[in-house]
This record gives sequence, C-alpha cells and structure tokens, in this order.
Amino acid sequence: MPDPTAADRQRRWRERQAERLPPAVRIPCQGCSALHTGKYDPWCQRCWLKLTPEGRANVAERVRRSRARKRQRQADDNL
Repeated sequence: MPDPTAADRQRRWRERQAERLPPAVRIPCQGCSALHTGKYDPWCQRCWLKLTPEGRANVAERVRRSRARKRQRQADDNL
C-alpha cells in the first residue's frame, strides 16, 4: 500500500483526537525500545537509518544531494 497523503494523515489524526478512531498501535523498537508505529518495522526511524543498509543508503543519498545543492549555490554566488 502506498504511503497516505498528508491530507489522509491529517484526517486520521483529527479523527483520533475526536476519539472516533482508536489510538494508533505503538510497538517497541528492537534497537532502542522507543515506541513507534511500525513503518520501519521492527525499528524506529532513527535505528532504521543507523542499522540497515537501506537506511544508511538513504542517509548517504540525502547528504550527497545536500552537498551538491550547497556546491551549486556557492558556484552561483561566485559568478
């Protein structure tokens, strides 16, 4: 199932606040025991980023894009 849209998440949150939906199920992370919703099952997002090859690749890609944007901005400023 694809990730829900921001509007879907907001609607669900409002429904939970109004007690028309049950609270979200929270499970403990296997890495640090923090409670999470299971999107990165069995880890929380922080542990997923640190402990899995996919998470580390995700971080590396974000750093690569950020550094490329920074280099581009510096190059544009030097013109």
